[in-house]
Amino acid sequence: MTTHPRHTSERGGGAVSAPMAIVVIALFVVIGLGIDGVRAAQGLANADAIAEETARTAAQSLDTAALRRGTAAVDPTRAIAAARTYLAAAGVDGTVTVVAPQRVRVQVRITRPTVLLGLLGQAEIVSEGTADAQLVAIPPGGAP
Repeated sequence: MTTHPRHTSERGGGAVSAPMAIVVIALFVVIGLGIDGVRAAQGLANADAIAEETARTAAQSLDTAALRRGTAAVDPTRAIAAARTYLAAAGVDGTVTVVAPQRVRVQVRITRPTVLLGLLGQAEIVSEGTADAQLVAIPPGGAP
């Protein structure tokens, strides 16, 4: 004859202990920091890359009058227009400055929403990148 033990008094009511709830919340915070931390690092790399590409694009807008005189210089109006076009195509905000006749500086700002840290009040990640492009004169037939 088989007997079945009676455990009717222990139903396991589905309660969650306070330490377990704290561990679960801490786990979500750590995961959120990991995911959004990686997104922040990617944002910085992306902002720097776009700033570099934009600066190179702007620096290709040469002043033809200066070239005729034998010097290399950036045409500020065309350089800024080319950079703004590039930034608009990339979908980011930025500023372009011709800091010298042969140098262009671009500052980029990218704003992205957070994945999990929005639950803790951090709704967005802001990444900024800066790059300069400098013209380098190369004598005909020679190296710089």
